[in-house]
Amino acid sequence: MESVKRALGRLDGAVCQVERLLLLVSLAMMTLLVSVDVVQRTFSRPVGKTEGVLLALLYGASPTEAQVAFVTGTLGPLVFWGFALALTVLATHSSRAIAAERASQPSPAVLPSLVAGLLVWAAGWGCVRGVLWVFPSSLPGAQKFALGFMLWSGLLGASLATRARRHIVLDLVKKKLDPATAKPFALVGGLVTFGFCALLAFLGTKQLLGQIDDWRGGEGVGVYDAVPIPTWIATLAVPVTFGVMALRFLAQGVHDFRWGPPKGGPDAHGIDLEALEQAKPDGGPA
Repeated sequence: MESVKRALGRLDGAVCQVERLLLLVSLAMMTLLVSVDVVQRTFSRPVGKTEGVLLALLYGASPTEAQVAFVTGTLGPLVFWGFALALTVLATHSSRAIAAERASQPSPAVLPSLVAGLLVWAAGWGCVRGVLWVFPSSLPGAQKFALGFMLWSGLLGASLATRARRHIVLDLVKKKLDPATAKPFALVGGLVTFGFCALLAFLGTKQLLGQIDDWRGGEGVGVYDAVPIPTWIATLAVPVTFGVMALRFLAQGVHDFRWGPPKGGPDAHGIDLEALEQAKPDGGPA
């Protein structure tokens, strides 16, 4: 029995490493897609927010075409990027001052902060110009792809939380149970959550198979509008993650029934009250 337990633990550890890698990729891609899409939408407007405020302040509600061209082409960008440069330099100097204070060092000089802030500002300006050069009109399918990565990220996080026993547990009843009763109670709880997750995995599998059939049925069917990538790749997250969660809940229920819940370490849930009680000095408050 112990050898089976160790083998399952190693297998679960390998699955966990794959999940962490997929979670990292999903979060990175989701952040990148949303960031690039927001930058593209914001800086490709014919009249930006800064230009709109300047036009209203300088020329009122009815500016001429020449005034609009001057503000949007010259004055607006100068004001916006000048303000951004000032904020970047101030933020850089504040960051260096905080780091120096934490290290008990003297306050940093202003000139290095000015140079560092200018470099950061130049990098930001270059990124914006690069995004607009690569995607002059829009980033096709960014929002839908980001939603797919968000689905993977959320469900992978839920699966990893299941492994670490970090889900919210209402254990008011469990605290009132004696050890002999708590073990079968934990087994029943594991079986119930196993059944619930298995049901969701089953329903997700049915939806996945339907989307795969649509994708196979015809050209351009069951794919994203912008890029010919099948939509079932996002749906795949549901049966995979809920299937893994179901098995983990089942394994935890069996583990708690056979050996009791873990105490201490990354897989423990809650606080070991017995160990806390023993740690009290002379019976006083911990």
